[in-house]
Amino acid sequence: MTKMVALQIDGMRIFATPETTILEAARSNGIEIPTLCYHPRLSAFGHCRVCLVEIEGHKQPVTSCDNPVAEGMNVTTTTPKLQKMRGQMIELALATHPYKDCLTCVRTGSCELQEKAYHYQVKLPAQLERRIVKGDLDQKFDLVRDDEKCILCGRCIAVCRSGPGRFVYSMIGRGVNTRIVPWRDGREVTLHEAGCIFCGQCVDVCPVAALTEESRPSGGREWVLETKPGICLGCSLGCYLERQVDGNRLIKNTVPREGDRVSWLCATGKFEDVAAAAKINSSIRQKGAKEGTSEVIGYETAISKAAAEFAKIMKDNPDRQVIAVLADGSVSCEEAYLLQKLARSVLKTANLDLGLEPAWAEAYLKAADLTGFGLTGPTMARLSRADALLVIGSGLTESHPVAEMALRQAGRYSETTLIGINRKGDSFKAWQEISLDGHNTSSIELLQDIKAAIDDPEQLNNNLKSGLDPLLIHKVARLMQLPESYTVVCPSYFKEADPKLVDALIDLAAAAGQLVSGEQRLLLLSAYQNATGILSFGGSAQYGPGLKPLNGDAGMNRANIIRALQKEQLKGLIYFGKPKEPLYFGSAYTVSASSAEPEGSFLFDLFFPTPPAAALEGLYINAANQIRLNEKAIESAPDVKEGWILICDLARALGAKWKYSSLDDIREEMRSLVPGC
Repeated sequence: MTKMVALQIDGMRIFATPETTILEAARSNGIEIPTLCYHPRLSAFGHCRVCLVEIEGHKQPVTSCDNPVAEGMNVTTTTPKLQKMRGQMIELALATHPYKDCLTCVRTGSCELQEKAYHYQVKLPAQLERRIVKGDLDQKFDLVRDDEKCILCGRCIAVCRSGPGRFVYSMIGRGVNTRIVPWRDGREVTLHEAGCIFCGQCVDVCPVAALTEESRPSGGREWVLETKPGICLGCSLGCYLERQVDGNRLIKNTVPREGDRVSWLCATGKFEDVAAAAKINSSIRQKGAKEGTSEVIGYETAISKAAAEFAKIMKDNPDRQVIAVLADGSVSCEEAYLLQKLARSVLKTANLDLGLEPAWAEAYLKAADLTGFGLTGPTMARLSRADALLVIGSGLTESHPVAEMALRQAGRYSETTLIGINRKGDSFKAWQEISLDGHNTSSIELLQDIKAAIDDPEQLNNNLKSGLDPLLIHKVARLMQLPESYTVVCPSYFKEADPKLVDALIDLAAAAGQLVSGEQRLLLLSAYQNATGILSFGGSAQYGPGLKPLNGDAGMNRANIIRALQKEQLKGLIYFGKPKEPLYFGSAYTVSASSAEPEGSFLFDLFFPTPPAAALEGLYINAANQIRLNEKAIESAPDVKEGWILICDLARALGAKWKYSSLDDIREEMRSLVPGC
């Protein structure tokens, strides 16, 4: 049991753990201490000194954000002396801040400096002249910097280093000419040159308007924005986010400041989701009479036309499965369930792949056999505090940026040993890093050697299959057995993985104690956003809802469907989402439904626009096996139907007696087949 310390704050006797700061202890007991540079997601550094408090026995006030509590401490948070000092700090910040712009500033009403100036009734000081270098140094449309408004709080520096694990910003200059700028190799550079990945975390923590979203100035005032919770659909992590809307317009995305839902966002969640919401295409189109052209068509007419074409294909080919259904992995659980039902029950085809890698699915099922199905796997928070992390594969910065952020946090701030296999030159830039790359060995042999070292820790085998140093292999084996060790498998691994490689992975994780009944410390990252949900609700050729093996009733998977299209063996195709691979349709009748109009969409016979993530509701299951709900934040145009509505309308037009009137109706049926969903 953790020992508690007793102290007094403003005469109130409270108890806290020894590592708790004075600020945290006060706030957790309803005592407010003002701050300006402090942020709950960041390590405190006591820069602004607005959080000063007096401690009995200390000659001078101390910053409460970075000083821990102590037994018997007697703290006072408000005295005339403290009030005066805080006012002076705020006045100093205002002296170099263009407060005359407050009337037109996007942060008016939510600016932390403005709020503190009002609270302490600070007299506006004369503006000090500053040498601000003006120039077009940022060629990124999404993020806007305004050096004149910067109050040098340091939050952007701290968040960039602790979140994304980058070192984009540095503080340069002296006195009133001190600035925070992108810095690399001893000179001021563009954000891109400084290594910025444009995740926008610095924007979210900026207390003023020195950093803002490009779309922000045209939106409403902060106090009129309505917050709608949702998730990012950029990858299989499904990070929580909050969508800020003005009427029916998405203005910006942020993450919660505190609580269990605190995470990080990448460029996709922060900026691309907003851009997609602003580009809703409401035109349903069919292939034009002339090659390479298309024409607009009404929704009801389009549904009837599609149903008639597929009905004809089924009639002309009663004994052959010549229709296929594909998706890009971004469909919700409800859409996945309805699409597989449409394929198998209405279109009478087993050729179905809504987005998952066969090797990933095999690994997922074998891991679940050992731990139990429905078990929650490692989260980003747990990874960032790990004892050791084995990372297999590369390309996380592109495929799962937030996972890469968690690894960088672990390697720099948690004394985590990071072990890489097949990283292809990628480096974690961690304090303790072991690379098992660059050797003439296969992944199977390497994984088998580590398992052998776990199975027989007393014997150093000089004839290891991989040919690596036995001492290094045994060191890795010991690290993998630590209580908080985890294995992260990148999507690149599953592109080349065969059954033997999957077996080697699962056998190693089981031997290390990372896969046991009731516990899973293996994180399998798919290239498809909702792979877990798609597999669970029957969106693969081999499994029906509830992971029911189809065996002899299984149809073609994605690779086989694409080959069949190339050989013109298929007569019809439905594709939900944006194709991730080149497709040749030949003479097959093709229907596409996507929120982003695919390049060369005229190749599809019929194209249905669907809502972007901000305008739809649905359940998703992320890589850690957590069920998450994306809530609708804005409405789409009348003819832009949500995927589940489009699927139901097409099924009914084909003669199905579906009676779903809401997502709740669909979910009730899903729960009867997949308990716990």
